[in-house]
Amino acid sequence: MSTTPKQILSNLDLVISGFFLCITVLVVIVNVTLRYAFHGGIYWAEEVSTTSFIWSVFVGSAAAYRYKMHIGIDFITRIGPTPLRALIAVLIDCLMLAINGYIVYLSILFIQANRLKRTPVLDIPALYVNLALTVGFTLMTVYALYFLYRDFRKLVGWQKQEQTGIDFI
Repeated sequence: MSTTPKQILSNLDLVISGFFLCITVLVVIVNVTLRYAFHGGIYWAEEVSTTSFIWSVFVGSAAAYRYKMHIGIDFITRIGPTPLRALIAVLIDCLMLAINGYIVYLSILFIQANRLKRTPVLDIPALYVNLALTVGFTLMTVYALYFLYRDFRKLVGWQKQEQTGIDFI
């Protein structure tokens, strides 16, 4: 099975999330093994595994949103009468766009407020940890914008079909 660069780029959020999850698991396993086998671990393992886990969670949550794997969103769009489902989907997309966009704004403010802060063990800028928030929610905002565009087209298409008497399924 070969993967093309286009496949990798189209699933970049999954690749990044999976990469950081692998780093988390690998560092934790190596550190636990060293601790039990040699009675001493890697001093930076906790910081690296925590940072990798943070990146995995925020970028992975964006990937889950892209694939509509958040159960609350799927549940809400399936309630209500069939003719209103397209309208409910557009309203949810608008709400998700506003919320995610606001969190992106707040995460930028958070990064700016902590721009001089450094991590305690590795002494690297905390920007690299906090940037996971901005990247994850920016991806979610972009996906919400795409879903809004797609669902709005469905809503407009359904209304046109209803006016012409064609049943929308």
